[in-house]
Amino acid sequence: MTITKQPEPAQRSGHLLQRAWRVLCREGARSFWFKLLHATCYRRFSLLERSLTEPIPDIAPSLPVTMDWLTEVTDYFSLQTTDGEPQRKHNQRCLGARVNGRLVGTMWVAVSHAWLHSFKHELPLAIGEAYLFQAYTDPAFRGQAIAPAMSAELLRRLREEGYRRAIRITLPENQAALRAHAKAGFRKCAIIRRFRLGPWQIVWQRKL
Repeated sequence: MTITKQPEPAQRSGHLLQRAWRVLCREGARSFWFKLLHATCYRRFSLLERSLTEPIPDIAPSLPVTMDWLTEVTDYFSLQTTDGEPQRKHNQRCLGARVNGRLVGTMWVAVSHAWLHSFKHELPLAIGEAYLFQAYTDPAFRGQAIAPAMSAELLRRLREEGYRRAIRITLPENQAALRAHAKAGFRKCAIIRRFRLGPWQIVWQRKL
């Protein structure tokens, strides 16, 4: 058993201040302000959409990658994602990407309804719509176009099953994610906002 000493309150405050200062210097006051609100009472996300009737790009990763639906929970946990496994439901599936048999990426999809974990809010989906969420790539394999390739493969599979539209959400400040989603044809269509005060919350959308 390893016993570690917890940092003193003053140390934790110092770390938070250093982190805040880095965000302010690197991303500017606007991003700093929204991240501060995001950590307290207010959150906002960009809602992205992608028509499956339009051509889907053929994105080739830099490494040989095979993709298929995951069937084993233990296989999923071998990737050690940061958010853990979503609650499995009959309307959720997970696409996995492998390099030489090793699981290096996952991407989830839900149909009929989507649970927005960041908002603790359910988003009903129309017939023919699919919600993509919780994409993750092993840090050792990032920068190899695996995530955009997984997104394109998942879109092709959904189109073959008869779905017509795919949506997903991401932070407006997450430029890396927005660029990756844009490679797969996703575009911003709305901003989803949530304001919470104690046990009460309001969630609303504004179309772009």
